[in-house]
Amino acid sequence: MTLGGLYNRTDVTGGRSGSSEYPPGPRGYPLIGVLPQLRSDPIRVFLDAADRYGKLVHLKAGPYHGFLLSEPGDIKHVLLDNARNYHKSPLYERLRDGIGNGLLTSEDGFWLRQRRLVQPAFHHQRVMAMADVMVSCTEDMLGRWDQIAAAGETIEVVAEMMALTQAIIVRTMFSTDLGATAEIVNRTWPIINRRIGETFWSTKLETTLPLPANRRFWAALGELEAVVYRIIEDRRRNHRDEHDLLSMLLSARDEETGGGMTDRQLRDEVMTILLAGHETTSLALSWTYYLLSQHPGTEQQIADEVARVIGRERPAFAHIERLTSIKRTLEESLRLYPPAWGFSRLALGDDEVGGYRVPKGSIVFLIPFVIHRRPTLWADPERFDPDRFAPERESARHRFAYLPFGGGPRGCVGNQFAMLEAQLIVAAIAQRYRVELVPGQTVEPEPLITLRPKGGIRATLQRRTPAPPLAHWPGQHL
Repeated sequence: MTLGGLYNRTDVTGGRSGSSEYPPGPRGYPLIGVLPQLRSDPIRVFLDAADRYGKLVHLKAGPYHGFLLSEPGDIKHVLLDNARNYHKSPLYERLRDGIGNGLLTSEDGFWLRQRRLVQPAFHHQRVMAMADVMVSCTEDMLGRWDQIAAAGETIEVVAEMMALTQAIIVRTMFSTDLGATAEIVNRTWPIINRRIGETFWSTKLETTLPLPANRRFWAALGELEAVVYRIIEDRRRNHRDEHDLLSMLLSARDEETGGGMTDRQLRDEVMTILLAGHETTSLALSWTYYLLSQHPGTEQQIADEVARVIGRERPAFAHIERLTSIKRTLEESLRLYPPAWGFSRLALGDDEVGGYRVPKGSIVFLIPFVIHRRPTLWADPERFDPDRFAPERESARHRFAYLPFGGGPRGCVGNQFAMLEAQLIVAAIAQRYRVELVPGQTVEPEPLITLRPKGGIRATLQRRTPAPPLAHWPGQHL
């Protein structure tokens, strides 16, 4: 049965605060609501629900009453104004199965302590100092691209960006190089990611049965854990203080007991930073190159900007402020294809949102992929338009209308790191190559834990004409 059929047969009548009724929305099937549709195509469910019912929608999903929010004021209420009333929803249990109880999934006092430990690693001054490593890793990739381009071969964009951002996060946060074990991360994480995404709406029983998919997940997780534990053990054994995130975690002491973090706690935090720290940025870059391939005018604008601002110099933090075309393009890519495409919260107590009662135990859905496409918030929302992020247009927009990094106290701790990294990578690539998609591909978003291009993105590398000497650029003074 189509979603439209579900909507037509069981629409809910909305009610106001103080009544027992919920906002309007699709109730779906008896008992299970729209759970089957959420399992098969969650983005379509949320998009259709918002289009049909508006800014606040009731969705019955199995045992839970859900509320889909797309009004910035309501979103701000949940993420910021009344954030204490909301925890990560039970859906995050599947994520805990993979990365553990780290910064992304922990709650309350434990989360706050861990956040305070991790925060200094992403301080503005530290992030600035990481720019050189980001560029060095990109140069290593470009050296390999030179051989690929000379041979007339193609690249798989997602795999290339994953390998690059992984190298950057490992070197900046853990002061090491995975070497041959990088292959293990590259091979196992897609298996883990897919299985968690597939079981997001599943019961605990479904994830513990010895099914072939679960066995593949457990085997991949075991291999990945071994890599993480080796990173931790190597640092413990060598007693190195690298002034990086790993050293901060190893030196942390409990205020009451004086004890340090257990290996399991370290494993959870390293796993979280390793995976969350490279997955989302690599996908943001992959979607950016997908969009640029369809909008050659913007691609050329970026190339011209890089030639004007950087020329033949090496990209550096000092250039970032003037790379406005790159920044706006990345921001527009994050609007259309946010890697963190959706998240949810569990109401710990009764609340009122948008004039409706949200009972204790309800799930609140905050879906950037939907919010970023609401015509009430974004003019012609499906159109690619980096100029949406010009300062005068940004200032007129509610800050909770744009959520690529979440919002409130649980907003992404590494957003500045990710944006700097992405800008420098795009700039370095633009100096040397134009990335063009191989014709005939159908690229579709696949909503797993993150929003991945289904089947990847195959592209060719077109070498740019060498830039003229710096003295030839208008406005340059030697």
